[in-house]
This record gives sequence, structure tokens and C-alpha cells, in this order.
Amino acid sequence: MQLSVFSDYALRVLMYLAVAGDRQVTVREVAERYRLSRDHIAKVAQFLAREGFVTTARGRSGGMRLARTPVEISIGDVLRRSEAGSGPVECLCDGRVTCTLVSVCGLAPLMAEARDAFFASLDARSLADALPRAGAVRELLGLAA
Repeated sequence: MQLSVFSDYALRVLMYLAVAGDRQVTVREVAERYRLSRDHIAKVAQFLAREGFVTTARGRSGGMRLARTPVEISIGDVLRRSEAGSGPVECLCDGRVTCTLVSVCGLAPLMAEARDAFFASLDARSLADALPRAGAVRELLGLAA
């Protein structure tokens, strides 16, 4: 299963916030450190806030931070929400299905089973599991310890 760029960015933002500690982090800071579009990171930040993964504050000292500890954030939960409506094959996605085999195909249940196993394995993994070398990540991103 291939993840969307949006999901990739969502995980990267969460990892950044996890190693940044308890301070407010701006969208601009994340975008600059990862060399990504500020607009894309802003959309990801809005999604993460709406889904309850981060808290945000506006204004001069505003920014975002994790709403829960890294151990409490399931990778599977993040991906299930960020990939909502998509699937490994067209007939498992939201929207119109154009495949002519849809009424007789046995591929959809196989792919659904594989998708479910993928998410189940990541449900057991937390954001903390994605950061076994948090100090090295912090250093690579240029964040003070």
C-alpha cells in the first residue's frame, strides 16, 4: 500500500513536534526544517488539529504542539484518518467505481484483508516507536536538546 504525500507529511509533522518538546512550533518552522511547502504543512496542521493530534494557538506566540504524548498517538490511527476514502484498489475507495469486473471480482476482499492487516499492525505502534533515536532526529533537524 502506498501512502499519500499528505499522510507522509502528517507523520513528519508529528515526529517533529515529538522531538521539539513541549514548546509551540510554527508551521513556518516545520516547513523550513523539512524544506517543504508552507501551504502543504499548514493544511496538514489543520487536519492534525481537527483530528485531535495537535493543539494550536494563534497570535504572536502561537503555533502547535502535540495534544497527547508520543506513546498515546497510534501510527495506525493517524494513517487511517489521513488516508480516509482511499484504498489499494479503486473499488475500495470512496467514489465512483469504473472497473467492469466489480460485480464478479474476488480481488476486493483480498485487498481489504491486506489493508486491514496493514492498519492493524500500525495500530500497535506509536509515534514514540517511530522515534527510537529521538536525539539523533532532534540533532538532524537542528533542534536544541
